[in-house]
Amino acid sequence: MRTLAGVIVLLLFTVGTTLLAMHNPGYVLIERAPYSMEMPLTLFVVLLVATVVLLYVLIHVTRRVLHIPRAISLWRLDRRIRLLQQALHEGLIKIVEGDYAAAEKELIGDRKPDTIPGVHYLAAAYAAQAQNQHERRDEYLGRAQQMRGLALATGLLQSRLYTMGREYERSLATLRALRVAHPGNRTVLQELAKQARGLKDWTAIADIIPELRRHKALDAAEIDALELEAHRELLTVALGAGPTWENAFRDLPKSLRRNPAIIALHARGFIEAGEMQRAESLLTPALERAPHEALFAAYGDLRSDDSLRVLSQAETWLAAAPDSPALLVALAKLAATAQLPGKAREYAERATHLEPTRETFAQLVGLMDQIGDTAKAAEYCRRGLKIGLRTRPAATR
Repeated sequence: MRTLAGVIVLLLFTVGTTLLAMHNPGYVLIERAPYSMEMPLTLFVVLLVATVVLLYVLIHVTRRVLHIPRAISLWRLDRRIRLLQQALHEGLIKIVEGDYAAAEKELIGDRKPDTIPGVHYLAAAYAAQAQNQHERRDEYLGRAQQMRGLALATGLLQSRLYTMGREYERSLATLRALRVAHPGNRTVLQELAKQARGLKDWTAIADIIPELRRHKALDAAEIDALELEAHRELLTVALGAGPTWENAFRDLPKSLRRNPAIIALHARGFIEAGEMQRAESLLTPALERAPHEALFAAYGDLRSDDSLRVLSQAETWLAAAPDSPALLVALAKLAATAQLPGKAREYAERATHLEPTRETFAQLVGLMDQIGDTAKAAEYCRRGLKIGLRTRPAATR
């Protein structure tokens, strides 16, 4: 359409100029002593237009010639980008298909290192790890690490690949470095919590709990459960560390000091130290507030000069928790301590009917031996072993 419009405009201009020249041809005189030149106006206009067109064509051609190197460079760049995109596409498909050697070849090939994009190195590092080629994996990660904007992504992938290779300590060290370099990053905090929990590094978990809360890296309920687990494990370790174990309880966050599981651990510390009255002073108020299995279990281990009073106190909680296996086992233990073997057998039987597990039977075997009922001890032992044999295949699948 543009060409047609140009032709029409040119024709109109030519016709108009011709008509004007026929009506009033005129002339043009160019003089510069000692020379002069005279020509019709029409010819002058034609020559002028031709000169302008010629100059335009000459300039246009010159510009195109001068831009040839840049055009070739852009063409080569476009071709290289298309080839790299195709290689990435093919490499990722090979990774999904599980052909990691072919994937690595597609992603890296025989290209010069400085012409390979960072994402190729990341994908190739995964492919190398899948082949247990740790040296090549680390080389690819190192090259990706040097590229702008890829430090965080490379670090996270590096941590995950170390985990794949069972290099757990290196994975945790990488995440700790990322935590310093990228403070507040939710993904880093999530991975750090996951890795520390897998390694049972409870100190590390307790250390990052405030950050997990501040940056909402996990749901509040998940953080609460993780915090409780970490401090419970730390307290368990502290209980076997000697006379300084109470310091661990004093250092607890206030939000955990009234948690039933923590109170039960605190009480067990006093029980192991032989301070039964202090243990009872913790357990009784806590159980009056709300029944809890860990509190019942700890209460069953109390030993007192007035064992009947302790048993009577525990029996008052049956109304609130009649179906608690932990309470029934505790009552059986307390009855045995109070030298009431009949009651001990009664509570033991009720516990086994409510929760016939290996753990329940294991606790009651020793209790039956304590009261001299070897037949019952043998029966509980057999029943516990049968449960173990039934559950073992399911656990190993």
